[in-house]
Formats: sequence, structure tokens, C-alpha cells
Amino acid sequence: MCKTYCFILTSVILLQGKATGGPVRMGYEYMPEEDAWLRLHIEPAIWPDARLRCHLEGGALASPTTSAMTKALVAMLAANKMTMRHAYIGVHALLSKGEFMSMEGIPMGNLSARWREGEPNNMKNEEDCVVLDGAGEAIDVSCSTPRPYFCRKESTRMIVNKCGTTADGYKLEPRTGSCYKFHLVPRTWHRAAMACQAEGGHLAVINSNKEAQALKDIFGEHPITSIKGGNVLEANVGIWDWNEHGEWLTIFGQTLSEAGYEGWRHNEPNNVEKEFCGAIDRDGYLNNCPCDRFALFICEVTPK
Repeated sequence: MCKTYCFILTSVILLQGKATGGPVRMGYEYMPEEDAWLRLHIEPAIWPDARLRCHLEGGALASPTTSAMTKALVAMLAANKMTMRHAYIGVHALLSKGEFMSMEGIPMGNLSARWREGEPNNMKNEEDCVVLDGAGEAIDVSCSTPRPYFCRKESTRMIVNKCGTTADGYKLEPRTGSCYKFHLVPRTWHRAAMACQAEGGHLAVINSNKEAQALKDIFGEHPITSIKGGNVLEANVGIWDWNEHGEWLTIFGQTLSEAGYEGWRHNEPNNVEKEFCGAIDRDGYLNNCPCDRFALFICEVTPK
């Protein structure tokens, strides 16, 4: 088992800067047999959130598609001293009850991993997701229990760009020295923050009038008529009240004055409808908004 894992780690060292064109994305390790990268998220998440996180990172929940993949997943559990624990894989029966398949649509019977004896048992008729144990066996479980999980990314998604991230869509802004990405898929404020972090960045934090103007210009590149879904007049950025409902800070804990920009829209913040998260409007002004409102958002990455 150690042999397989050591081979994977050796490949990471040899291929850094070659297969990726720069630093390896945090936590991912190269698997030469599959020409793919794997990551074991040890921070537990429910299956839907695990699926989303892998997707936001540019990959998918990993499935034991081959014997080499199964060995690699088991080896990662062992290397993290998790042989007695389980981790979510990309196998589920969410589309059709009892019909387990991988994220790629491969039926369970055609995958490398086999069911543990007595599984699947669909306890309480609510076990539609699957975990892999330290012996490489599959167990059906409830999707709503937080567990560690595996992500897989193809090599073509691991090229590090000039902004220092593997995520597409980031552009360098000379006025600020940061890279920004305008997300056209609306998400709630916290989901937006999750998306930015998965891409190696964070919700944009405005540190000057110059940066506010830069974000206003980025917003202006996307006219209202080109946007479908969500709030089209504002975009989520990196300020909120940290659930204190009164004091507005950046996601890094600075006051807006310390950060360098306090350009609120007239009569804002007013907290009319439990508006505890922050956004920027098309004129470059800040506004408070409900955290669960679906809106566009802007991510920021500092080039490395």
C-alpha cells in the first residue's frame, strides 16, 4: 500500500512545474496511471457540498473507475491515518433510487470497487450516497452526514495561469495588481465565497477608490441584457457583518476604513430585510443585501 502511495508522491515531485506549468494546486497529488490529480478533503462535508466543492475546484467527486484508482484512494486514506474511516466518492443513486452510478454515469457494477458484505442495504430508505472504506470496499450511506471526500481533476485542468490559479476566467487588472473574475452563475453570498476559495482566491475586497472604479468597469463589461438569473444590478463582494448585525468588516476582519473604501450607496447600509452581507452595484457603490439572495459575484486572486 505504501508503495503505491510513495509512487504517487514521487510523481508529484517529478512533475511539478512540468505537467502543471507552475505550483501544484493545494492538496492535489498526481496519479500517472490515470493522468489525473487527486485530493482527499479531510474536512467533512455532506455529499451535496462535497460534490459542489469538487466542481468549483474544476473537477468532480472521484470514483473508483479502475483498480489503480481504487488503490490510490485507499492509499490516501492510509497516508492520512484514516483507514478506519470512510470518505465520500462520486457514486450515488440520486437520479434513480437503487441505481448506483458514478459521476461519469458508469454503473456501480462496472467500477473497480466492490460492495462490502451486506451492502447496499439502504437503511431507512435514505442511503443514496456511497463512501469508500480503508479496505477499498463501498458502503451506501445517507448523503446528509458530513464526511471526508475525494476530488479528481484532469491534467488539462491543472495548468497554472499568470494569475497563479488553475481556474479559468481571471484577468489581471493593472490598476490594482490583482486578478478578477466576474461570475455569471448567481450564488448566495456564502456559496460565492466558497466558489472563490475553491478557485484559490476570495470574494473581492475593495481597498481604494481606484479598485472600486476597476470593479465598476468589470461590471460594465456585462450589460443587464447579457445576464440571465439572479440579481443583475449588484454583485457580491467580500464584506459582511460577521453575524454581529451592525459592524461591517471585510472577510479579512478589517473595518471598511482600514481596508480603504467606505463608498456606501446613499442611505445604506439600512438592513431593511435582514441584509447582513455586502455587494457592489453598477455604479461602484456598496450595498447591504440578504446573504441568501442569489446574485452575481466577483472573485479576486493575487498573482503569485
